[in-house]
Amino acid sequence: MTPEERKRQFDEQGYTLQRGFLSPEEVAALLAALREAQQAAADSHLDRHGMTFKHNLWRFSPKLRDFLASPKIVHFLRDVAGPDFWIRWDQTIEKKPGGAAFPWHQDNGYNGLLDMHYQFWIALTPMDVDNGGLWLQPGSHKLGKIPHSYDGSHAFNNGDETKAVLLPAQPGDALVFSSLMLHKTNANITKDRSRLAYVIEFMRLGEVDPFIEPPFFVVARGGEPAPAMVQRQPGSLSPRNQLKYFVPRLRRGVANLRRRLATMLGGKAGSPS
Repeated sequence: MTPEERKRQFDEQGYTLQRGFLSPEEVAALLAALREAQQAAADSHLDRHGMTFKHNLWRFSPKLRDFLASPKIVHFLRDVAGPDFWIRWDQTIEKKPGGAAFPWHQDNGYNGLLDMHYQFWIALTPMDVDNGGLWLQPGSHKLGKIPHSYDGSHAFNNGDETKAVLLPAQPGDALVFSSLMLHKTNANITKDRSRLAYVIEFMRLGEVDPFIEPPFFVVARGGEPAPAMVQRQPGSLSPRNQLKYFVPRLRRGVANLRRRLATMLGGKAGSPS
């Protein structure tokens, strides 16, 4: 597939897939680096029975940073994202036998961001309909950001399930899809087959996430690897971004204050007299 065809597929369908993107040796090296970094990662509020998330692994691993800023990653992603981008997030998602389903959602429904960004998804185990493989609703990214409901800590919007397609995968297959793409994974109904994916979220340099803490990892400039750890997001001083996120930041600050007050009042109410 040419770069032009890849970009056209992403624009029209919301994703582009490359089978065998990583060799078996590259998969083994990536898996080893991830397992090492997972030891330092905190638990996630998204964890459910048999399904675990470990995030911001790149912060703990020079090996992962080298991988994420490698020419193979940069040159593949630049076909759809353009020449300049940074990493806002990464995570492994593991679903063991019996692991719970994860409902239809857009990633923007979780992170509260107003811009579309790029989800770089790599299969590290075989994935199919039985062990919780990935489902997409192609073209749903054209809906823009849509409202979500909540089931506990999980956001969801079912969209139009008649458009759903399963993307079976083998270790080393790579997928780039829009953060506005509706996607889900079903429960792992197997007795002995876990499934594991690694997902990296890339943003263009001019776009920001005002809700995460430094440092930040710039990966590419001019379409080539340019790894750099920085303390300020490249687009953070843009008046456009400051204005865009003024109200969302205010709302999140108020919500956080209410939660802290509720915790304090709850603690006092439950303390002995």
